This record gives sequence, structure tokens and C-alpha cells, in this order.
Amino acid sequence: MRQGEAVKKPVDRGRPRQGDIIVTDVGGHYAISRLKVDRETQEYIGSQQDRAEGLTKACGLAGATYRVFLFQSTGAAYLPFDCSEVLPEPTICEKKQA
Repeated sequence: MRQGEAVKKPVDRGRPRQGDIIVTDVGGHYAISRLKVDRETQEYIGSQQDRAEGLTKACGLAGATYRVFLFQSTGAAYLPFDCSEVLPEPTICEKKQA
């Protein structure tokens, strides 16, 4: 690396961490939960019938601090979800309030 170059922080797309939001397909609805400190136990928050609504709610709960993962029991894997796909860009008024 050359002097004066910006250091890029690697994106952690691995396993969910404490506080991350998990959306799980459970028998036709989508359960939303927050991962606890042991990274195994989840605190149930609610559920949605529609996947898009569930992910939108999860992204709102995660905010800028936490990540959202979609858990697919068929593959038993946590898939990172990009919340910019469902959350609208802030309006000029919202940007001024922040």
C-alpha cells in the first residue's frame, strides 16, 4: 500500500453477530428475531405474512448499526441481505433533520 491511500475496511458478510436481525421462513410466514449475545439464541420480535414486508421491517429495526440475514432452512445458511434494496432514499427534509 502506498502512503496516502485510503484503507478499505473489508465487508463482513459472514456469520451474524449479536444484535443482527434474522428473517426466517416458518411455515408460510416470516419470523423476525434479533440474535442474542451467544450468537445462537434469537429473541422473537414479530412476523409478517409477506417476505418483502418482513425484510422491510427487519431493515428498519437493524438501522445502520446491525445487519439483516435471511435464514433458509432448506440450505441451513444465513444469507446477508442488502437493506438498500428495500429502504427508500431519505428525502431532502429527512436529510436536514438528521
